[in-house]
This record gives sequence, C-alpha cells and structure tokens, in this order.
Amino acid sequence: MGITGRAVRRGFLAAFLVTAPAFPVDDPDSGSSTGAVAGVILDGQSGRPIQQAVVSVVGQDDRRVLTDLEGQYRMPLPTGTYQLRIEAQSYLPMVLEGVVVRAREVSRVSSVLSSSANSTTVDVVAKVNADAATAESVLVERKLSEVVSDAVSGPELRAGTASDAAGALAEVPGISVVGNQFVYVRGLGERYSATTLNNALLATTEPEKRVVPLDLFPVQLIDQIRVLKTYSPDLPGEFSGALVQIETVQFPARRTLEIKQKAGFNTRTTGKRWLSSPGGGRDWTGFDDGARSLPSIIPSEKRVLRGNYTTAEMQAFGRAFAPNWDLVQVESARPNQSYSIVAGNTFGKLGVVGALTYANALQTANEVRNFYTPPTLRSPRPVLYAGYNYDSYVNGIRLGGVLNAAYQLTPANRISLKNFLSRDTDDETRFFEGYSEDYGNTIRNTRARWVERQIFSSQLEGKHMIAALGNSTLGWQMSFSGANRDEPDLRESLYRKYDEVSPVFYLTTDAQSAFRMFNYLDDQIYQPHLYVKIPFFRGSVGGLVKTGVSYTHRNRDFSSRRFRFNPVNISGIDTGRSAGEILVPENIRPNGYELREDTRSTDTYKARHEVQAAYGMLDLSFGSKWRVIAGVRVERSRQRVDTFDNFVPELAQVNARLEDTDPLPALNVIYALTPRQNLRFGYSRTVSRPDFRELSPFDFTDLTGGRSVIGNANLGRARIENFDGRWEWFPGADQLLAFSFFYKKFKDPIEQTVQATSNLRTSFANAQQANNYGGEVEFRRNLGFLGPRLRQFSLASNFTFVDSEVALAPAQFLTATSAVRPLAGQSRYIFNMAAEWNRPRWRSNSRLMANSVSRRISDVGTFGLPDIYEERNVYLDFVYTFSPREDGKYQIKFSADNLLDNTVRFTQGGEIFRGFQPGRTYSVGTSIAVF
Repeated sequence: MGITGRAVRRGFLAAFLVTAPAFPVDDPDSGSSTGAVAGVILDGQSGRPIQQAVVSVVGQDDRRVLTDLEGQYRMPLPTGTYQLRIEAQSYLPMVLEGVVVRAREVSRVSSVLSSSANSTTVDVVAKVNADAATAESVLVERKLSEVVSDAVSGPELRAGTASDAAGALAEVPGISVVGNQFVYVRGLGERYSATTLNNALLATTEPEKRVVPLDLFPVQLIDQIRVLKTYSPDLPGEFSGALVQIETVQFPARRTLEIKQKAGFNTRTTGKRWLSSPGGGRDWTGFDDGARSLPSIIPSEKRVLRGNYTTAEMQAFGRAFAPNWDLVQVESARPNQSYSIVAGNTFGKLGVVGALTYANALQTANEVRNFYTPPTLRSPRPVLYAGYNYDSYVNGIRLGGVLNAAYQLTPANRISLKNFLSRDTDDETRFFEGYSEDYGNTIRNTRARWVERQIFSSQLEGKHMIAALGNSTLGWQMSFSGANRDEPDLRESLYRKYDEVSPVFYLTTDAQSAFRMFNYLDDQIYQPHLYVKIPFFRGSVGGLVKTGVSYTHRNRDFSSRRFRFNPVNISGIDTGRSAGEILVPENIRPNGYELREDTRSTDTYKARHEVQAAYGMLDLSFGSKWRVIAGVRVERSRQRVDTFDNFVPELAQVNARLEDTDPLPALNVIYALTPRQNLRFGYSRTVSRPDFRELSPFDFTDLTGGRSVIGNANLGRARIENFDGRWEWFPGADQLLAFSFFYKKFKDPIEQTVQATSNLRTSFANAQQANNYGGEVEFRRNLGFLGPRLRQFSLASNFTFVDSEVALAPAQFLTATSAVRPLAGQSRYIFNMAAEWNRPRWRSNSRLMANSVSRRISDVGTFGLPDIYEERNVYLDFVYTFSPREDGKYQIKFSADNLLDNTVRFTQGGEIFRGFQPGRTYSVGTSIAVF
C-alpha cells in the first residue's frame, strides 16, 4: 500500500533528528570491535519523549531495547552498518537506514515519530538516511516547544568567545547584557526575568536584586540554555521578559574525560601598571584567609561608641584594625588564564558526571566620570559640577563545579541527584581624582573592595512511569539553593586639596573617609515540586494532562556594619601623608583618631517569601495541524521584610508586608502551516513582585557625589498582560527563518525614583502603567543554496525592535525630568550576526560574530537634568578552532574579543557622563579528549 500525502509530510520530521545523551545503561563490551547506538525518541507534534518505544535492528530480532522515562535508549552493537526500526503504540513505525557503528564509539541516532491517528495508512514506514542524526537538537526542541523559546546548546556556547552564560546569551534574539551580569529581554530589565538551574529556582548573591547574575555560570559547566519568552502554567509566574533555563552537563553516553586550558591578554590591562590592595595568602583561590575579617575583639552586642565603652577599650578596638589602607602598585599585570576538566562514566545502572573549572581574569578601566547640574537659560546644556579621572582594577577569580549522579531503579523508575557550585570573587581597587564643586577644589579617593559571591544548588528528583494509567508519569523534585555574598573590610579614604596651588592632598573628615564596612548576605530557597503527566489518544485528538503543586520558601538575612576613624584632636598629625601612614596604631588614641561605629538602625534586615502554587493544564493536538496548550496557575504570595537595629532589634523596626493571590492563566496556540512551518500565538498574565532590597530602607552610597539608594516599604506588585506571536520556518535541520511580535501591558510597574532630600537619594515606587512592544527577525542558514562553493559557509543573524513607554504618577515622580519616557535599560534596536566557515578538509572552523545594541537609559534624569544614556556600540569577535588529528580529540582555539576596541560611553544631554575603553582581548586555548 502507498503512504498517504499527510504521512509523507509528517515523515519529514524524521529529518529533524536530535543529538541527545541517552540515560546510562550497561556499557558495551570493551572489545575493539564493539560500539553502541544511543539517542532519544520524541513525539513529532508535541516534542514529548515517547516512553517504552521499541528500538530494534532490522533482521536481528534479538537486538532490541525500550526507551526510558525520557524517551532515551542505548544499544551495544558490533561495528558495522545497520537499519534501525522504531515502533511505539499509537505511532507510525519508522526505519532509519545507514546507521554506522564504530569501535569504542557511541553513535547518536535519534528521531521523532508521527501519530498513527493522523494517517489512514499505517502499514508503511518512513525511511530516512541516518546521516540526518547529526542535525541540530536545539532547533528540533524549539520547533516542538509548547511556548515561544530560543536556545543555545553546549557546543554553541563553547564555540564563541564568551566565558559565562551572560556573555553567551548576548547572541539570542531580543537579549542585551547589562553590566556583564544581567540580561535585558525585549527591553525589560532584570526584574522581569527569572533563572532556573536544572528546573529549580536559584538563590541570588545580589543584595539589590532577586535575579541571579549570569556571570556565575561558566560555559564549561553548561549543557544548554533555553530562553522561554512566553509563559505556561507549569512555570513560575513571576516573569514577563523571559525565563532562563540552564541545564548543567549531562550524563555521557560513554566514558568521557576532557581537559581544557586557556591563556589570554588584554591590550589595556596585561603588562600594564596594576593597582591592588593588601590581602591574604590565599587570595589567588578567591577565598579570604581571614586577613579582612572583622577583628575578634570588636563586640557584637553594642555599637562601638563613647559612652558604651571606656577610653582604653575604644583605643584597643581601633588598634585591632590593620593599617592596610594604601594601595599596592604592580608594574606589570599578569595574563588571564582558565582551566577546566569534565569527566563521566556509566557503571551498570549508575551514571556519574562531574566537572571543575578555575579562571582568573584581570581588567582595568580608565574612565572619565562627570557630574552635572541642570541646564540654565545661559547654558542650554548640563553644567559640569564635578569631573573625575576614575581608574578601577578588578581581579576576578572564578571556581565552579558540577557533580551529578543518576540511578535507574527499573526501566520505569529513575532517581537522580544534581549538584552545582560556583564561586566568583572580585578583588577591586579603585582610584579617582578630580575637581568637585562640593569641596570647592580637587579631591582624591581610594577604595579597596573584596567581594566573594557563592551559589550552591542541589536537586534530588525522581520520575516514575505508571503503566496502569496509560504510561503516565509521576515526577517529584526536592531542591535547595543557597547563595551568599561576603564583602569584608571595604576600605575607603577621601583626600582634598585646600590650596589648588599646592600639590598636597589632606585626609578629610568626610563620612566616606577613613571608612570601613563589612557586609554579609545569605539567601536560601527550598522548593518541593510534585506533578503528574497523563497522556491520552482519542481518535485524531491526542494530548497530555499535567497538574502539579509546588511550594517555594525563601529566606534572606542581610547585615552591614560601618566604622570610621573619627578625628578627635589631630593637630599633631600630618594628614598630608597616606592613610596607611596616618591611621597607624600610635595615632589611634583619645587625642588622635578614634574608632567610631556608624552602623545605622536600617543596616540589618531579615526577609521571607513564601509562594504556594497549584496548576493544571491541557496540551491538546487536533490532527496534524493544531496544538493548544491552556491552563491556569494560582500563586499565593506572602512577602515579609523586617528592617531593624541589630543592637536594639525591638526598637525602630520598619516592617514591610505584601500578600497577594493571583490566578495566572496562559493560552498557547500552534498551527502547523506545513511540517516545516509553525504559526504561534500566546496570551498570559504574569506578575513582578518587589525585591527584598526594594522593600528595605537600607542606605548605601557607591560613589562620592553620587546618589544613595534606599527602599520603600509601601511597594506593591506589578501585573502584566503578555501577547505573543511567531511565524517560524525550518527549511532544513540546521536552518531557520522566524518573525516574532510581542506586546506587554503593565499595571503598577516598579520604577526608580529620586527623592528630593538634601542629598539626592534613589528609591522605588509603583508607576501607573507602561507598555512594551516590538518584533524580532531571526535567520539561520547554510549558504549552499547560493552555490556548491558556499556549502562550507553558514550565516546566523537576528534583529530586534523594541519600543516602550512609562506613564509616571505625578504625586510620586515630582522630581522626574520626563513624565513620559521609555523603560530604563530598553534599547530600541538589537542586532546579532555570526558568520561561520567550516572547513572539514583542514579540520578547522572559523566564526566571526557581531553584536550591536542601540542607546538605552541607564539612569533616569531628575530636577531638569536629562536622562543618562548608554550609547550605541558595535562589538566584533572572532574564533578559530583547529583539530590537529582527524578524530578531533585535540583542539586548538584562538579567540579575539572586541576587535574594534570600542569606547563605552554614557552621555547626559549630549555631554560625557562616563567613558572608558575595555580593550581588545586575545586568547589561545587547547583541549584534550583523553577518551
């Protein structure tokens, strides 16, 4: 009998074969003539894994295996060429031809199956050449995804120049990276994004944000990053821009050991003068050895003030601090370096994979920073108020590790444990000098800052297939995430000239001078999750019922202690010397400098956030054309922030409470115009809740002359309606053309404000409303269609247009210069391009990447001062990879970042507010696959 036209069209899906690791089962025989095939079998319309599918060798009835809970299989085979037959209940069978098995290797052979209900003829099979098994898995997942999504695979991550997840995501449509840490998706700031690791929410190391800084995730530890741009009920309801899903390295299909090393230099840092600060003997590891710890003699029960302690005790307290104020100059900054190792194996039913990474990078920024007063009738441009030459030196040390294990109890039951640890330490030294109108002359400032950030995540999860319920799946996960940020002994000194003719600077009595601060943050999340998935087939209608419950419990503790050496009677002390020479023990005395604690009554807060959630959703397929995913999630949120005096907790408390219950519906409709084309529509409601920091009145000033930041205990949540659409066309396995549009309507969005205090202060308030809309175009294709000589070339590019408008409530935003403006951080245009030349004969690959982000508001203008904009830039990067051997086990990689040596510029009313050049970075790395 002949195959029907519909079956032919559905058979095209088999060309989209997925490269995916199989769950570990018994290793193939160690003999030299044995290998294996492994892969995953998916539903061709929904992308769901097909459980208990039979994969067999045609003509050899004794060689067959069943797919597991994830649709994965693995079958040992002698070397040779085979035909594989794939069969599953309610699906058309399929044969894959030309499957080549090589000695001691695992061939990846995966496929998708079409529902038998969508064809009137079921006694035929589609036949596809197995060479298609190398097709891009990311595009398959994207085509079959239930929501609008983008993704970056592990090989793509490591093919670029980025060292962490933040840099890698800059190539995804609609995404720009701010501060090298946070992603802005479709013009929305980091507050409108969320991050999960292995499907679990993450604690954060940032005291001022809930979102996790993505520079904490080295690419060597990542298997894939997905960016979900629309919401479905089984996802957390607190995002609007995107949910970034990070998956760590997966279980290998065979024994694996890979070692990588990289060294590089920056044209404006390496070999140049370098400033650092005194530290400890273990600084190179990113761990302070106690050299920066608060001296043990300092009491914890009372403030260090006169009246609380005797004169002798005050003197002893002050002398307990080391006089480590002065910066240390190094003549030549060392090169950057990084190392990583990934290893994994299977031991019967147990699979184990682990990875370690270490990196050390130095970066100098020689900046110009200016501050202005509002324009006047005589001067239509902002008037210079203070101008500084600002130099910063950051020594970044990163350590990371992954250890995952999984055990297959039975073919229908699996338990896995996944662990992730990342530490990122910044040893930052800054020095700036310039004229300040506040002091009427030139000032000089030095600061030494050591920040240790650590994040740990662990998940124990199980999946169990229930055959009696039509191969339903019961899944559960218990996850814990802990993050802490330790910032010990921030040291700052401020000097000023009293006579512009004299070259001498004198230590001031300003509140930010002779200043030391100790900050510590601990953030923890506990999250149990239970769900059930029940598949069903009713004629031409098939689908899935999914329901689940989850509970998120988040605790945060933050504390800060501030100290200053207060001049009491310093007439005999030469304050024109360095702070390390002035603040020596002999000058810490009742008639010299005396330690005084300036810790404020708002410098400690404890916070708790509980979210109870339940959801139900239907994923329905009508024939071969229509797919509808609909459902609702109900979240009950209880948020509490208590800010108090750490020494007198019962007095002067500021308490913030926020309780809401929100039904969050979602509807996603997918129409398959052809087997190669999808038309998607989505609607959803989501929320954005205040961060703990935004609810707490903790006050901190980062820069002399700059604004301090304080929270607002009266903030409420923002509610967002999201509309999305996308047309996507997949001409081939690794090719794509897509057009997307989006519209978002915000009610009560949280925006920054400036309070009209004696020293301007930044805070937060709910605006009235905001709108955000735009479109995306994405193109990825091999250029062989233009001619056979171009088959080795491919091009990927995307362009995003975004516009937005915020309407501010007059009573809350009296100080704002603009009553209507775009969202802060929103760029109107974002462009990415990657041109690739793959030359198999030379065993080489070249990749040229360009990224451009148009100007965006970085700070909102107030009191007549214009908004501050980060100006447009174009970044050009290049990567060349060469394999000396045919088997690719050895690779050499050369990369060049920022080839155009761009200048980063921030402007205010056409005047330079801030500007610097990060320089070009060149790196050479090697990798060795031992086995």
